[in-house]
Amino acid sequence: MVTKMPYGELVIDLDIPNNKILKVLLAKPLPELQPEETLVREALANPIGSAPLGDIVQNGETACVIVGDMTRLWARHDVIIPPVLDELNRGGIPDNNIIIISATGDHREQTAEEHRRLMGNETYNRVQVIDHRARDQENLSFLGTTAYGTPVAINKKAVEANRLILTGSIVYHFLAGWGGGKKAVLPGVAGYETIMKNHSLAFHPEPGKGLNPAVCAAKTSGNPCSEDMLQGANFVKPDFLVNSIINDAAHKIAYVVAGDYITAHKRGCRLVNDHYGISIDGKAELVIASCGGYPKDINLYQTYKTIYNAHFALEKGGTLLLLSESREGFGSDDFESILMTYADNRSREKALRQKYTIGGHMGYHTALVAEENDIVILSDLPEKDVRQIGMTAVNSLDEGINLIKEKHGEIPPAYIMPFGGSTLPVTA
Repeated sequence: MVTKMPYGELVIDLDIPNNKILKVLLAKPLPELQPEETLVREALANPIGSAPLGDIVQNGETACVIVGDMTRLWARHDVIIPPVLDELNRGGIPDNNIIIISATGDHREQTAEEHRRLMGNETYNRVQVIDHRARDQENLSFLGTTAYGTPVAINKKAVEANRLILTGSIVYHFLAGWGGGKKAVLPGVAGYETIMKNHSLAFHPEPGKGLNPAVCAAKTSGNPCSEDMLQGANFVKPDFLVNSIINDAAHKIAYVVAGDYITAHKRGCRLVNDHYGISIDGKAELVIASCGGYPKDINLYQTYKTIYNAHFALEKGGTLLLLSESREGFGSDDFESILMTYADNRSREKALRQKYTIGGHMGYHTALVAEENDIVILSDLPEKDVRQIGMTAVNSLDEGINLIKEKHGEIPPAYIMPFGGSTLPVTA
C-alpha cells in the first residue's frame, strides 16, 4: 500500500505491505467549508451557556478583547474580531471604549505590521491594540493565589475593563490539555512569575523524576497545570469567549464556538476530539510519521508536536521514523540549547526547573522520547547535530526502512501518521 507522506513542499511515497499497516491515522472529515465570517456571526447569535454578547454589555461600558500573538496567526483572528467588535457596538460599547490586548505571555513584543497581519487592517484601524508585557510589574494587578500556590498577576487593562472577551483557537496542547479558552488569560496576559509557577506544575513533584504524566494533551481534570490556569482565569471572570477550530488542510475555520468561557470551550474541545483524536487499539513497535509538510516541518521546534503525538502510539523501546524537512534548523534558541548543551536528561531537567521556558520544555521532552526509543529522522539537519541529540539521520525514506529491517529483522506492524502534527492517537 502506498501512503502519501508530506515532506517540506514535496510528497514522498511510503510503500510497505498492507499486512504491516495497523492503521493510517487521519483526521475524520471536517464539515464542508462555509464562509468564515458567517460561521463567526452564527456562533455569536447562538452562544453556548450565555446570552449573546451584545445583550450582556451595557451602554458606555469599557471592553477588553484578548487575542493571540503571531505564534497564533493561524487562528484567524482577522476573521473573528470584526464581528465581535460589531456585537460590542450593538450593546452600546463604542470602538473608543474597546482595547485589544495581544496575549504574548512571555513572548517578544510585536511590530505594528505584525498587529495588522494578526487581526487585519479593519480592526487595527478601529480600536487600540497593545501587547501584553509579562515583566512589566507596574501594569500588572495582583489578584490572589491559586490552590496550587500560583500568585496570580494579570494585565491591569484586562482587569480594569468592565467586560473581558477571550478569543483564540482550540487545538491539543501538551500542558493545558487543549489550547484556547482559559489560556488567553493564563499564560496569555499573566505576569512572568505567574506563568513560570504555573508551568512548573508540568514537572513531577519530586526532582529527578522528570515530567508529571498528568500534564498532557486531551486532559484537563486532574491535570494540575490546566486546573491552575482555570483558577487563575476565574480571578478575572471573563464575560464571553469566541474560539475557532481550524480545518488544518485548508487553513480555514471549520467551526466556531462562542458563549460562556468554560462551557463553550468544552464544546469546542469535544469537536477537536471528534475530528483529530484518532482511536488506536494499542501501541506499536513502529510509527512512521510526517509532520504534514511545510510549514509544519519548517524546523525541529515545530516538529516536536509530531514527536509528542506519535509517542502516544509507540511502544517503549520502539522506533519512530520521522519525516521533517526542518529547513530552518532547530527553530528556537531555548529548544536547541536544552538539547545541545547538556549531556543527559537529568542535567536538562535540573536546568529547566531552575529557569523554565516552553522551548526548553519541548526540547527536554524530545530528549526523553529519544532516550526511550529509536528516532530515525529524514531531514535537512546536519548529521552531527542529529547524532548529538540522540537520533539517527537518514538521507531517504528507503534508507530509514532498511534501518528498521536491520533492527527488527523485518518491518513490524506500524501506525502511519501522514499529518502527525495534528492527529493525536488515543488508546481506548
